[in-house]
Order: sequence, then structure tokens, then C-alpha cells
Amino acid sequence: MKTTYSDEQYELAYPPGIEHHWWSAARNELIAKLLVEKCADCNFLEVGCGKGVAVLGLRKEGRNVRGVELANVQPLSGVEQWVDSGVDACDLALETRLTYDGLLLLDVIEHLPDPEAFLNRLLKSFPNVSFVFVTVPAGQELWSNYDQFAGHHRRYSLDMLESLGVTLGWTLDRAEYFFRLSYFPMRLMTMLGIDRQLKMVAPGTALRPLHRLVCAISRLEQTLLPRYVRGSSAYALYKVRAEVET
Repeated sequence: MKTTYSDEQYELAYPPGIEHHWWSAARNELIAKLLVEKCADCNFLEVGCGKGVAVLGLRKEGRNVRGVELANVQPLSGVEQWVDSGVDACDLALETRLTYDGLLLLDVIEHLPDPEAFLNRLLKSFPNVSFVFVTVPAGQELWSNYDQFAGHHRRYSLDMLESLGVTLGWTLDRAEYFFRLSYFPMRLMTMLGIDRQLKMVAPGTALRPLHRLVCAISRLEQTLLPRYVRGSSAYALYKVRAEVET
């Protein structure tokens, strides 16, 4: 079963300048903060990194992150040396796989019919990995035409992320919703049967300050609101080897 994006999906999801969109920037800031809290000096590999939007953003935040993408796509300008495109993560050289302490799967597992099998295979290929960090679209009640277009199999809840860890024998270190402010307009759209726009629009120079403001608001809501308040996305950080101390 095909799990990589088509050329059309890449064109719509990754227009030039998409790294400046508030959604990309806010997610990168959240991930960078969590990674530095967990293991500031660890080497992380983003599996299924697409064109490297997160790799670019996280490296700018000072995190040691590389990416690997199964589809043969051209990485964003400035991140080419940090992304291996057209490669299965499990086929990387063993000496390379041994260098990673953690794996990132950022909006990846919702595309998989059997995420447990994939994650088990992945962990066996990276024997030194201690942590796995995932982000997912949240709230099955937000299911829309966009999920169908993107090839999603499901949207997640915190309970589902916890159950995933139990099935895999992983310890859930923390899990939380994020992007709370976008939850309510998305919920209203699904209730009214309004389709979402499929094309992501990258902000031009004039709109980037507005996107930075929305990013700051997202950062603030993450600080002020409890973890269980619904958002349109969620994350989970797993400890994946019992001998690892946190």
C-alpha cells in the first residue's frame, strides 16, 4: 500500500516558503522545546521528513536533527545536506543507524494502516534509540476532505496514543494536545459540512509578522491550557527501552 505523497500532494502541501507558515513554525518550536527538555545533546532522525520543513526549523533551533524520506523528493533549499531522500530509514547503513538516540515521526503514523508493525520494525533497526516522539492530527470528530486527500487512516486522541504505547510495550513519557485555537473553527466546519482547503498557502513577506504573532499565541496557549483540552493536533513522547532512565 502506498504511504508516500504523490507529486500533487507534495505540491499542495509544500509550496515555497511554507516553513514561514505559523503551523510549521509553531510545531517546530514545540518540538524543539520538548527535545531540549528530554535530551539536549541527543541525535534525532526524523523519519518521513518530506521536504525537510521540520529538519530545517529544528536545526535553526539548535537541535541535532537529520531527516530521511522514502519518497524521492527534492529537499528544501538549505537543508539538502541533512536529508536523505528516496531512502527507507531501515536501509540506512548500520553505522549511521547506531548514531541516533531518538526518532521523530511528525504527522506520519496516521498515514499507516498498521503503525504498530511499522514502529516495531523501525525500532529493531535503530538499536541505540531510547526515545520516539510522534505528532498526529487529533480528533476523529474533525475528519474532513483533507484527511481523505492526505491519505490518513485515522485522527488520534490521547487515549489512542497511550494505547499505542501499551501495544508496543513502550512507556508513555508525556502526551498532550496542541493547536487548541484551530480546533473550534475546524469543528464548526465539519459540523456544517464545509470542506477544508487542500492547498497550503505560504505567507509572503508582508504576512510573515502576522504568522509569527499566531505562532506566539500558539506558544502561549500551550503554556496556559491543560493537556487534555482538545486541539487539532497531539503529540506523544515514548521511552522505548526499559533500561533507559529519564
